[in-house]
Amino acid sequence: MSQENPSFFTGIKVIAYVFLLIIAVFNTAWAQDIKQPTDTSCSPVIQKIDTFKSAQEKHARREVLQTHRITLPHQWSVKPTNQAYTFWYKIDFKYSCLDVKHAAPVHFAIDGFTQSGRIFLNQQVLWQDDFLKTDMARNQHLPRMWSIPAAHLQEGLNSILIQVYPNIMGQVGIGAISLSNNQDTAATYQTWFFEKRTLVKFNLVVNSVVGIFYFLAWLVYRSEKAFLMFSVTALLWSLYSFFFLSTHPNFFSSISTEHLQHIIFCFYTVSGCLAAWLFAGVRFPYLQRCLIIFLGISTLTLITTPQQYLYSISNLIFSIAVLLGLIKCLTYPIIAYRAKNPEVYLLMLILLIYVPLMINDAYFMMTNQGTPLSPYAGPFITLVFGSLLAMRLARNKRQIEAFNQTLKERIQQTKHELTLSLQQQHDLSIENMRLQERIHLSQELHDGLGSSIVRSIMLVENNRQLSNPQILSLLKMLRSDLRQMIDMGSSLSATPPKTPREWIAPLRYRFVRIFEELNIESVWQCNEQWIDQPT
Repeated sequence: MSQENPSFFTGIKVIAYVFLLIIAVFNTAWAQDIKQPTDTSCSPVIQKIDTFKSAQEKHARREVLQTHRITLPHQWSVKPTNQAYTFWYKIDFKYSCLDVKHAAPVHFAIDGFTQSGRIFLNQQVLWQDDFLKTDMARNQHLPRMWSIPAAHLQEGLNSILIQVYPNIMGQVGIGAISLSNNQDTAATYQTWFFEKRTLVKFNLVVNSVVGIFYFLAWLVYRSEKAFLMFSVTALLWSLYSFFFLSTHPNFFSSISTEHLQHIIFCFYTVSGCLAAWLFAGVRFPYLQRCLIIFLGISTLTLITTPQQYLYSISNLIFSIAVLLGLIKCLTYPIIAYRAKNPEVYLLMLILLIYVPLMINDAYFMMTNQGTPLSPYAGPFITLVFGSLLAMRLARNKRQIEAFNQTLKERIQQTKHELTLSLQQQHDLSIENMRLQERIHLSQELHDGLGSSIVRSIMLVENNRQLSNPQILSLLKMLRSDLRQMIDMGSSLSATPPKTPREWIAPLRYRFVRIFEELNIESVWQCNEQWIDQPT
């Protein structure tokens, strides 16, 4: 399984990146397919952009407190009292066209605004949010574009009035705008939408897939706890991206969404630190306890903070989480140098690339100004994380194979040593048996043959009339005793015969001669094969 997962994972990512390129080409083509204007001279020209706030909701009877000339994007200073006011942005532009009937429509696009609101064109409602002045709308990361027919515009000065309601933390402002009668506005809108919606959605899907793959790898290699932490980190980032994309939450109010988004980011930062440390094979028990304490305190603080202090507290906790991430990235080269591992070096390189991206995106999230860079770098970073998984799985496989080979060699070596030991024990046992039989043979020679010789000597001394046959019989008896003892001694080192006939042949040969001398007829019978093979 460890051999197949990395290849399959790499194939999935290649297909996903090709799909992303197709989306980019399609988006560009769509932007270029906007109908070209028939009269390019009918172009709107922005004269000035003013902002002000009023205590009254209706534009017709509003009381303007103070007017400011600004450039976009613009953010009002965050104050808890902002929710008592309605904020306005007035865009005055000059439009002059001789042939209104055949003039192209004017395209108006806005990068986003905080939090909900509506738009007027020459005192007429052009658009308004479905969740106007509620805690449900989240339009700060949702670009929008409208096509205004030339017939709806006045000759000369026109005005677009944007009414914006602050969010629950007191933030209020709008992003950049684009106003033209050609494809420039459409292309700009597509770029904004691609940055803030398409790329984020794609990264959400890819990070979810990466998290699932790391989780499956952890199920196979339970000892690799870094895989589990990388899975948790990727899935937490996917959840954070989901709330980033959410414009009309179905289960949470806007304040609950802000709480959850900051809590998720804190958990994402801590899990990222633990994953990087575990991947390098190092542990910092004291720092880990500090991170757990930070999670508990930040979560409790975000949940219990009053609404008027939520912006300051959220930014403080978010800044601390970003600082922890930066410290992790900047100190990881020391850990990588001690680990001396190729995949740890690769992770170190990615974390160092993260540093400018993290600073830029943190500024974007806190001020809603600038361009997020992580959506662009996300696919490439995901590819590297897939490579990290493949490299670690491949290294684990090589280690397992090397361990199995070493284990096999050790088993064979141990088996050979055991065989030699058993052979030595067997040889020693046989040698001991031979020694015992030699001692027994010596005793037999002393007791049997010696007694027979003594008896024969005494018989000859006491009976001097013995005939030659009698003396010959005594000598033959001594010879038979000597042969029997020799047979007993020679059988110790002999190899067991293959058949009973081979075994009995020497014995039959000796006794047949004795029987013939005594005029005894003998018949020998034995089995053709051994019933139990002797050893």
